[in-house]
Amino acid sequence: MDIDKRKRNKMIRVIFVDIIMSLAVVALVFVLVAIVEGWRLSSNLKLEQNGMAQIESLPTGAKVIIDGRQDFNETNISKLLSAGEHEIVLKKEGYDSWSKKIRIVSGLLTRLRNPRLFKQNRTTENVADFEALRFLYASPDHRSLLIASNQTTKWQYMTSLGADKVVTETIDVKGIFSNTSDGNFSGEILEVNWNETGEKVLLKMKRGDQVEWGVINLKKVNESVNLSQAILKYTDKNLRKTDVDKKNEVEKKDTAEQIEAKHVLSNVIIEDASANKFLALVDGNLQEIDITGRSLSEAYLKNIAQFKLSGSEVIYLTNVEKDKRQIGIYKLGDKGGIELETVVRSKRDATIYLGISDFDNKKYLSVVVDDLFTIYRADEYPTYGNNDNLPEKINEEKLGFTPKRFIKSSNGEFFIAETDNKFALYNLDLEEVNVVEHANTNISWLDNYMMFDVVDGKMEVFDFDGTNRRTILNNNIAAGFDAVINSNDRYLYYVVKTDNEYSLKRDKLF
Repeated sequence: MDIDKRKRNKMIRVIFVDIIMSLAVVALVFVLVAIVEGWRLSSNLKLEQNGMAQIESLPTGAKVIIDGRQDFNETNISKLLSAGEHEIVLKKEGYDSWSKKIRIVSGLLTRLRNPRLFKQNRTTENVADFEALRFLYASPDHRSLLIASNQTTKWQYMTSLGADKVVTETIDVKGIFSNTSDGNFSGEILEVNWNETGEKVLLKMKRGDQVEWGVINLKKVNESVNLSQAILKYTDKNLRKTDVDKKNEVEKKDTAEQIEAKHVLSNVIIEDASANKFLALVDGNLQEIDITGRSLSEAYLKNIAQFKLSGSEVIYLTNVEKDKRQIGIYKLGDKGGIELETVVRSKRDATIYLGISDFDNKKYLSVVVDDLFTIYRADEYPTYGNNDNLPEKINEEKLGFTPKRFIKSSNGEFFIAETDNKFALYNLDLEEVNVVEHANTNISWLDNYMMFDVVDGKMEVFDFDGTNRRTILNNNIAAGFDAVINSNDRYLYYVVKTDNEYSLKRDKLF
């Protein structure tokens, strides 16, 4: 009897211990989850959910002051902060300071990746001098510069921008575009687009009424291609055999000018990293140009007015049909496009801009119709015939102005709608719009998060949201040319104009 009682008591103790241990494990898991989600006991013993601030700076090692109190650690740091508004100030000896008010959301991460502090006493080097300067373009990866000093076809290609000595090559683009065989380049460059490696550049050039597209191989100039001329000789897979026969018959009778009018490029975008394939509007059809295979693909879409590309995905706008225009999305290789939005034609054609980007494992589309700025978001785009998973409209904003230009930043994080004296920037990380006013039209990107403006010969810089505006260069800065911080953040490149010449200079940043 006593033995049974002892066994029963022992079993009860075991069960009790198991229950306590199970509850302890559950409590521990609960506490860990709460910690991960940002829950903490405040100083007055109240349970509150915090958010995380990730604070970085260039250069690192800046003192961090949060709401007037200096933190023990220097940048780069991560810090738990209570929900609400906080002021962050960064200071480093010998550099200017940086400050911003941020809003912390419970359970979420707020990233400050853009703070840049400029050394107050910088070493300046003279890189090159020019009697005249026609253009200076910086590649999006901040590793290369393309420079033309006059109206000739001889340009300069600069690389190794982060090295002690810049590498400069002279290239001759003679004969790539029409009417340049004499060595003169008098046309106007309308668009400049670089490939990912910065070794090829796609140019849209206008001379008189003639517009041409050409891709220049900056390493092997003899492999450059005038796309507008080349597609006239490429195999067009969009033509059926009977169409080819008819085309051959017509070509026997038509003049060269009439034949060339059959293929008109109205837009071209680099499709692959090596810039051997291009997505283009050819006579209003969306087709792929393959300069290696010397071919034009079948028409992916027809009756298209404009498009933008990100990876293998396209946002497009159709031409007017029955007083309507369709905005849709299309995956390369799919059977057709999927309608996203309909624009009804009013008394005048609306001003429409499109944008597409992949950021932080999500997909974003932007549509601007006059002054209405709309953003869509999706995890994945639907395939043709499946409209169940259309992108979600997450923001719709009246800008108060009709943009004259609409671009996506080189890192894909921002959509920017610009007019003469202001711009609206949609931040994909924060999913919010900032409208910023500025003095003139010289505004451009200095790095992925900072813009610059040239006002009265002085260079002013400011963050993408218009904050932290400060003057970093005071004398004779030339407007209308790119300035850039190179890819390893070592040098700032800019152009200075004096009475007799232009000079390309660089400042050592740290």
